[in-house]
Amino acid sequence: MNHDLKISLDKLKKIIKLIKTKTLNDQELENLLSFISQLIDNHFFKSSNLVNKLNKNLIKNNRIIDIKINSDSEMISSKDAHEFLYLLKTFFSLALSKKMFFNIYIFTEVNMIINYYIINSIKNKSYDIFNNRFKINELEYHNQVVMYKYLFSIFDKLIYISGFIVKKYNLTKHEIEKDLKFVKDFDKVAQPFFKNSLKKENTKIYLKLLNQSSSWHFLRKLRNNLEHSFSDNKSEFNISLETEMLFVLIARTLIQIHNDFKNDKELFKLIDMSQKVS
Repeated sequence: MNHDLKISLDKLKKIIKLIKTKTLNDQELENLLSFISQLIDNHFFKSSNLVNKLNKNLIKNNRIIDIKINSDSEMISSKDAHEFLYLLKTFFSLALSKKMFFNIYIFTEVNMIINYYIINSIKNKSYDIFNNRFKINELEYHNQVVMYKYLFSIFDKLIYISGFIVKKYNLTKHEIEKDLKFVKDFDKVAQPFFKNSLKKENTKIYLKLLNQSSSWHFLRKLRNNLEHSFSDNKSEFNISLETEMLFVLIARTLIQIHNDFKNDKELFKLIDMSQKVS
């Protein structure tokens, strides 16, 4: 097993055990989210080993993504990749269900999409089975594809909900463009929601890191492939690992928003003040 991955797996198991049994104070939660963010950044952004493994799996599944990924060390096994992603998924499922972070009212719909994935993953094991493949005439194939695209829609939800609120309550003098891209526009569209200019810059840095990563473009191109490419009815497919990776990347993004956005009280005050002025 990859040495760095083994260390990460051991730490994740301890963290999951911790949050199952202990209520964290604010500082402990902040430290934990910071650690998890760094862990994801290391394996999703700074290293390409994990995404390279997933891409090779897709090629074996006869689904070719137009992307070149340079791996920087030993190959990760599918079993190890699944264990790592599943542990991260378990952590975020627990943390979000316990409302440990990302409790922002305007993004309630985003939380409901996440809950939908978590609940259906418990009910239907096809979302996490990585060593079975399904033909396009099988229900499991369609369950995986629909869930993947539904989860990916969260990035659009985040930016378009932000734009809707900003425009509805006149929170900016700038015109909001119609054709928005999450990685390029989110920090600008959501500008009134940041705690301060430093927090806005933190999100901008994160979005740049995201946009430069092979992980983001792999997941984005897979979404496009699922929507626009031909699927041979003789071939068999499985995108459970990719869906787990997408879920973790979404959760990492939600941590960034949780860290940098005003809380509900501050957001409602901002909206109330804008209404009085107008």
